Amino acid sequence: MKRSFLAVLSALMVLFSAAGCMETSADDLYALPQLSEGYLNLQESIDAVLSSGAEYATLSSGANRQPIQREDLDGDGVREVIAFFNFTGTDRPLKILIFQDDGGEYSEIARIEGEGSGIDCVSYLDMDSDGVREVAVGWQMGAGINMLSIYSIKGWQVNQLVNTNYSEFTVCTLDARQGSEVLVLRLSPSELSGEAEHYSLAGDGEVVTTTVRLSSGIEALKRVRSTSLLGGAPAVLVESTIDNTGIVTDLLSWNNGKFTNITMDENSGRSDMTLRLSYPIYCRDINADGIIDIPQPSALPAATEEDTTYYAIDWYSYYASGVRRLACTTYSNYTDSWYLVLPDSWKGKMTVRREEGASGERMIIFSSTGSGDTPGTDFLAIYTLTGDNRAERATAGDRFILLDDEETVYAGRILSESALPVTREQVKANFGLIYSEWVTGET
Repeated sequence: MKRSFLAVLSALMVLFSAAGCMETSADDLYALPQLSEGYLNLQESIDAVLSSGAEYATLSSGANRQPIQREDLDGDGVREVIAFFNFTGTDRPLKILIFQDDGGEYSEIARIEGEGSGIDCVSYLDMDSDGVREVAVGWQMGAGINMLSIYSIKGWQVNQLVNTNYSEFTVCTLDARQGSEVLVLRLSPSELSGEAEHYSLAGDGEVVTTTVRLSSGIEALKRVRSTSLLGGAPAVLVESTIDNTGIVTDLLSWNNGKFTNITMDENSGRSDMTLRLSYPIYCRDINADGIIDIPQPSALPAATEEDTTYYAIDWYSYYASGVRRLACTTYSNYTDSWYLVLPDSWKGKMTVRREEGASGERMIIFSSTGSGDTPGTDFLAIYTLTGDNRAERATAGDRFILLDDEETVYAGRILSESALPVTREQVKANFGLIYSEWVTGET
């Protein structure tokens, strides 16, 4: 539907606001905003488009969702205004109008037209490093079908370079010899298969494409993120659901001059070393080194006869060759939103169990595994404390505070120093919080 003049005014005033702080008098606070002639000229141009029967088009995803945006598309240091409209009832109803500022006078300089029911997303990128950005637009065609079009606007002449269907796409820089690239991901739900197609632009303007397979059996894409590999090479990490509840990660990068799925096992047709079926969790940068690590859970020995299985998680970083290196091992308590990095000296020698204390008090007990008929020894407790007087309870007896997170206080207690080596300082240094985007099931 048409937006009111006030709505457009608000959007454009934000676009034209100068950044930084300014001294303001009391009179200024009550003065009406003064609109520049350039703004009024642009407003008239947009009003003319709306008066012709157009509506603002909304964008469904991505970082750029406003119906009016500003970007420097031609590299001259002055941002153009890009406005998105829907001309309902026409053959090509979706239109992207680009307005150029010429000394305070705004005029339409280029127009991109598309078919479909809506616009999914838009990205601006320089694919050939010539200083002029290309425009990548995802058109919604209906019934879950999206089409990606990439346009060159050099000299303000609109030229479509790519037109292809996609499930998701992302802008990346995998080949350091070129500018920005586009990575298109496609799934075939009926065949439980997928592919990644890499688009780049050669110096002569030729579009270059390379395709690799994603893991067989994947049902839905969950997360697509850019990362670095060991050694510094860039990569795109694709996490997908598999076998109803499992997760598999495909790691896409450039290796020996070729676009490659570096985690793919060619025999099985999937990235087996990244498969998490028994304990499906997402990747994250566990040690804050700028590299997203891929988890591999393994069941800990049972501490009691209860049905619950607890897991230690090995987190791996990868080289472009596909060789992986262990970053660290954690016990991750997703119920209470914390994790503990496990020292090497504990590996294979410990287990955990959950216990409930007083109201507002939950704890995880770490124990040595013991041997034969000799039971293990409890050596560490970590408490999750909520409710009143939680801070006081966190320091009761020989407990010590690990972290105070507004409504929750986390505390530790050394139960034995002889079972496995552990100190307060070690526990504090190895303790961290799990945030919602890392939790199983989050998309």
